[in-house]
Formats: sequence, structure tokens, C-alpha cells
Amino acid sequence: MAASDAGARPTDRADLRAGPVLAAALNLKSGGVCLIAGPVIFRVLHGDTPAADAEAALNFVRNRPIYPAVHIFAVLAALVSLIGLLALTRSLGRPASWLMGQAAVISGTVGLAIFGVESTSEGLALPELARAASNADPSQQAELVRAARAVAAVTYGPSLVAIALLIGAPLLLFGIAMLLDEYPSWLAWAGVVIGGVTTLAAVGLFLVPSLFPGFLLYGVLASVVAQLWLLTTGMVMLRRSRGQEKV
Repeated sequence: MAASDAGARPTDRADLRAGPVLAAALNLKSGGVCLIAGPVIFRVLHGDTPAADAEAALNFVRNRPIYPAVHIFAVLAALVSLIGLLALTRSLGRPASWLMGQAAVISGTVGLAIFGVESTSEGLALPELARAASNADPSQQAELVRAARAVAAVTYGPSLVAIALLIGAPLLLFGIAMLLDEYPSWLAWAGVVIGGVTTLAAVGLFLVPSLFPGFLLYGVLASVVAQLWLLTTGMVMLRRSRGQEKV
């Protein structure tokens, strides 16, 4: 019995702790669907709010009445992606890659919590300010613009930390895990590069806000490039699930 336990895969032991064992094909299929649906929903909902210009941000929000709801669904979409990453971890067979996957999921969970607070705070604050600004006289509008600028300043730091922990670190760790496992090397190296660059960019902007234009991180790396990697990983998982079904 001891020899059998020692030879068991980490994922097997995790399944025994968690409850009924999930079939490998079902795990890959459900995880793949989550990694496709999450990024697609997130990208569709994501709006390019001109955060650098407080007055323009208020005008943007004023013309988008679903702004608060969008932020709620964006958080839920990120949660769906995280569930997909958990399934990806369960599909890893080697101990070192499994540990990397677990670390990535833990990082993503902390990042999701920060993102939830930051996103919903902005999602409620800016619409309130926009509604007040639409009925205010010029002197009051100036005060409301300063308030919007303060909201952007308060949420700026948490948003960068959320990107680093929810997107950057998980992609980097999963890329390394895939290199140690049976996933395509091109996908693994893409995860390492995208995750590493995203993490460094988020940390760099946190320390030096004028280091480079923020839209390169928020609008390109985090919202497009990283989401494409997740979507591609989901497709790879679905393809692997069909192979498992034939076994």
C-alpha cells in the first residue's frame, strides 16, 4: 500500500481529498470550455475607459448605463477562467508541474479577490460621479472631475497588483509547468513570455507610473494577448479531451 501511495500522481491524491474522481476527459473538456468562455466574455465586456483623462472617463461612463453590470460580469468571467486554470492543474501529471499549477491557482485566487474589490469599486463610483456631473454647474463639475481623478488614483495600484497576480504570475507559472509536462512547448513558452512580460510591466508601472503608456498593459497585454493565450489553452485542452475519450 505504501508503494502504491508513493507512486500515485499528485492529481490522484487531490481527487481523493476533494471527493469523487473526475474522469480525465471530463476534466479537460470542462476546463477547456471555461478557458474559452471566460476570456471571450471578458474581452466582450471590457471597455476602454480613458482612465488617464478624468473628464473623458465621466463622459464615457455617462454614455454607458450598463457600466456597473459590466464590472460584475467581468469579475465573474475572470472567475470562470480561474476555474479553467484549476482544471488545467488537475491535468498535469508530474509532481513539479502540479506544484507549479497549484501556485498559479493560488496567485490567481488572490488576484481575483483584489480585482473584484477594485473593479466593483470603480464600477459604482464613476457612474455616481457621472450622473452628478450631468446635472451640475461648471464649478461643481470641476470638483466632480477631481473626484473622478481621485477614484482613478485609488484604484490604480490595486489594478496593477491584480493584473500581476491574476494574469501575469499564473501564465508564467503555467508556462513553466507545461514545459515540465506533456503540453505543446510553443504554448508553454508563450505562457512564460506573456506572463513574465505582463508581471514585469505591472510591477514597473506600479513603481514608475510614467514608465510607458498604461494602455499597452491594460488594453493590449492583459485584455488581448493574455486572453488569447487562455483561449488557445482551452482549445488545446478540448483537443486532448477527445484523445482521452478514445483511450
